[in-house]
Amino acid sequence: MKNRPTSQRVHRDLTPQEQQRLEAARAETEATKQDILAAGRVRKQAWVAMRREVTRSIETLKAEREKLGLSLADVEARCGLKPSAISRLENDADANPTLLTLQRYAAALGMTLNTTLIADQA
Repeated sequence: MKNRPTSQRVHRDLTPQEQQRLEAARAETEATKQDILAAGRVRKQAWVAMRREVTRSIETLKAEREKLGLSLADVEARCGLKPSAISRLENDADANPTLLTLQRYAAALGMTLNTTLIADQA
């Protein structure tokens, strides 16, 4: 068994100037905490909405593929996406495809991927 070097934690008291800077940083953080949390909630809501849209798009693509009677290998021949990647995309709840992947898959099915950008409401 190898001997691992041991280290000891060195503790020292803060200087009055360091203590003052630390307290100022804590006060600033506490003053903006609610704003930071509110912004995080807004971003999370946007992320959840985006995930719903991606999931809906994938479900639509899978339904169209099945309606057309195309196998995963058929889709690969049309757009170059590997069957394993398509299967993962269709079946993995945590799939996180790029826009290019969705666009290629849609084009293989004769569909077009449409995205919309909306300005944040401030």
